[in-house]
Amino acid sequence: MRTAIFSLVFLGIGALSAASFEQNLTNLIEKETATKVKIISKSDLKSSKDLKFVIIELEGNMQRIPLFATKNGDMIIGLSNIFLTSAKADEDLVAKNSAELQEYNESAQTRAAGALIEQLKPEQYISLKSSAKNAPTTFIIADPNCGYCKEEFRKIDERLKTQNVNIVMVGILGEDSLKKAASVMSKVKSSDKEKTKLNALKEVFSNNFKAPKSIDTTAIKETSDFLFKSGVIRGVPYIYEVK
Repeated sequence: MRTAIFSLVFLGIGALSAASFEQNLTNLIEKETATKVKIISKSDLKSSKDLKFVIIELEGNMQRIPLFATKNGDMIIGLSNIFLTSAKADEDLVAKNSAELQEYNESAQTRAAGALIEQLKPEQYISLKSSAKNAPTTFIIADPNCGYCKEEFRKIDERLKTQNVNIVMVGILGEDSLKKAASVMSKVKSSDKEKTKLNALKEVFSNNFKAPKSIDTTAIKETSDFLFKSGVIRGVPYIYEVK
């Protein structure tokens, strides 16, 4: 929903409500974007008595967004890349918070994605064991028709020297992807041999692999929907290192 808020130059309500600044602001955002938020902080600006600098958090994905709001909370102006002011204090306030928010949002996104991934059941991914002792574990979410996923998988032998790797097969690039992902999961589900699993994965990530005409893709669809419906994970390959 971040895009929904910033796709508008401003949000506003026609008449001033008697409610508080916080109530007006959160009600306005929810009405115009169907997004529930909470206010993390608000600061008065030196250069304008009519505006406040506000940081809000989107409910559900923990992303935080900076914006300007009128002192009554009846209008919102999205923060753009251009911000000019005669007050150095305001410039420093916006710059400092914007930098901190970028770091926070990246960290929050990783935590939220990790929480999703760690809910996956063993039957939803292919486990490859490292030859190293006490090796850390990395999850790689991949679509068999994704060019970048294929590039990433070419490095799998090198990764396995130091890491256990769990490959989560998804099908977000169409029906062909779903069928290919279902095919490789079907081939390895009853095998505990590393070579068999590796060979099946290398085959499905090759450019010559053809999807079977008919195969049950229900499980792959469920895994894909679970990981991507919230918008926390937005693309593949997605790599997550278990802490």
